[in-house]
Amino acid sequence: MRITQSMITDTVNLNLQRSLSRYLETQTQVSSGKKLNKPSDDPLGAVNDLGIRTDLAKNAQYQKNINQAQTWVGAYDSALSEAKNLIDTANEIAIAMANDTYDETARLGAAQELESILTAMTDLANTEVQGKYVFSGFRTDDKAIVSTANGVQYAGDDGQIMYGISSSANMMVNLSGADVFLGGIGVLGSEGDINPGINTATLLSDLNGGLGVDLAVGTFRITDETLGISVDVDVSAANDINDVVNEINAQLAANVPPITNVTAAISPAGNSLILETTETGLISTSTPLSSLNQGNGVDMTFGSISLTDGAAVNLDIDLSGASTVDDVITIFNAAVAADPTISNVTMQVNAAGTGLEIVDANGVPMGLSVVEVHEDSTTAANLGLTGPIDPTLTGTDLNPQLNFSIEEIGGTTAADLGILTDFSTDHIGADLNPLLTVDTPVADLNSGTGLEMGEIVIWQGDQSRTIDLGSPAITTVQDMLDALNNSGLDITASLNDDGTGIQIVNNDPYSSLTVEDVGDGKTSKSLGIYGSSDMMGTLTVLTNALKNNDQEGISMLLGNLEASRTGLLNQRATVGAKGVRLDDTSARLIDLEYTLTTRLSEVEDADLTKVLTQLSEYDTNYRASLIASSSIIQQSLLDFLK
Repeated sequence: MRITQSMITDTVNLNLQRSLSRYLETQTQVSSGKKLNKPSDDPLGAVNDLGIRTDLAKNAQYQKNINQAQTWVGAYDSALSEAKNLIDTANEIAIAMANDTYDETARLGAAQELESILTAMTDLANTEVQGKYVFSGFRTDDKAIVSTANGVQYAGDDGQIMYGISSSANMMVNLSGADVFLGGIGVLGSEGDINPGINTATLLSDLNGGLGVDLAVGTFRITDETLGISVDVDVSAANDINDVVNEINAQLAANVPPITNVTAAISPAGNSLILETTETGLISTSTPLSSLNQGNGVDMTFGSISLTDGAAVNLDIDLSGASTVDDVITIFNAAVAADPTISNVTMQVNAAGTGLEIVDANGVPMGLSVVEVHEDSTTAANLGLTGPIDPTLTGTDLNPQLNFSIEEIGGTTAADLGILTDFSTDHIGADLNPLLTVDTPVADLNSGTGLEMGEIVIWQGDQSRTIDLGSPAITTVQDMLDALNNSGLDITASLNDDGTGIQIVNNDPYSSLTVEDVGDGKTSKSLGIYGSSDMMGTLTVLTNALKNNDQEGISMLLGNLEASRTGLLNQRATVGAKGVRLDDTSARLIDLEYTLTTRLSEVEDADLTKVLTQLSEYDTNYRASLIASSSIIQQSLLDFLK
């Protein structure tokens, strides 16, 4: 193929343009410091560049979100800390004012301080951040808490304000004022015990909160430790309290020998069994010496008695090893039998069974007497045996202390009946806690003595109802529940979970609930529903109690204040955990920003040392190309005219 001058010229011009283009691109990189100045410089790099810049933009937004979230979290932490301090102050006031030391004037002064605390707590609930009420959910333009005549209401909503804090995580940063300030600190009456009494017809299955009495074995042992008599009492066929009482008494009396100095009955308090004892003064050979003399026992400092006729007979008998009446008799008789100077003299329990006696059975009494071995000894006197045996020395009554024990014979029958114990006087058993039912008569409450029933007032937000629980129409627990549930308030009254009392549940989470007595009444206190189920309501009731000089009411609110404090601490712990998470996430985002910026620099930034070397090289090449081109292309005037 023929190579023309035109072809040579075109080729030379093309190479010259390429050389110039490389030179100019390198010069641009030097001046901008970037190796990527337009997409065509590095298409793949341009794609990476866009991806990195997108990630950096997201990262910046996440950090902005975190900064905003940290502002809210900081506001919550500060508000909760101050709220806890206010509750601590209220608690200190309540503890002091529950003391008898203070009078009505002091409590009125304390009530004014409580009003200030309640106002300050309301202000905290309405905390603002950048013009927004942070406890109001989505309704950040409205105050969270609004005061009413005897309580507060929540004016916000349940909106959850979420912030994206990373590519895979959103965080709810806000707290609801309803949860913090009106959140439940316990259901009113949930731990109440209005203590229904027992009667002869009370079923065993209803005792112990409905758990009943274990009758699988149904037998326990009653022992008269003083007389050494035991009776196994079987109540396995019993159905009610009357059956148990009758079986115990009948089987004690029918035993051979019988136990006649203890009987079972319903206690005067009406909530348990009582084992009533009777002093008989009887002893037996099994009677412990420690039970004698009303439990003062026998002084064994010297531990001996002396049997003497004042002349030839002088026998010291050591009783220090004795622990029962039988031991004393046995040791005495053995010592006398071993002494050749004494015959036909014996000790035994006297005919009345109230003490000891020594009998001289010789036709002519030996003229013996019992004396102490030492002037400071009281052993013989404590045994009721001092003086002449002529022919009988009848000791004084030893007046033993009663001692009984009750033990199981397998099973838990005695424990379930509240009488598993040792006792020496009348013993009132444990509270049998019969199951409370809706049919329980009001008259059976408080261990069968009834409760003082009258008017109570219930506030729920801005609504109130006065309910007369002392009405003659209210005769059962169900009647009380109906009166409460038909009040028109959004509450539910029912038996509590333990089956020991009634409770009131606030069904409106946006309204404070308080229950108080009217005037000097004690109905709500007796029923265990006095107070409030929330923190703001508790402060309100405490203020009223202080104004009314109600020491009992003040005392009953101490538990609520402690529960409020615990609730605030838990809320603050939650806020603290969010703060830690935000700090950790922010630190990770800062690290990620550095990593992304480094990667972006790797994609965009030029290596100036390398580029400057290339620029010098391309400059030399371009200049050489110009020289070579001028030599190859011999232009004429005609070339310019073309």
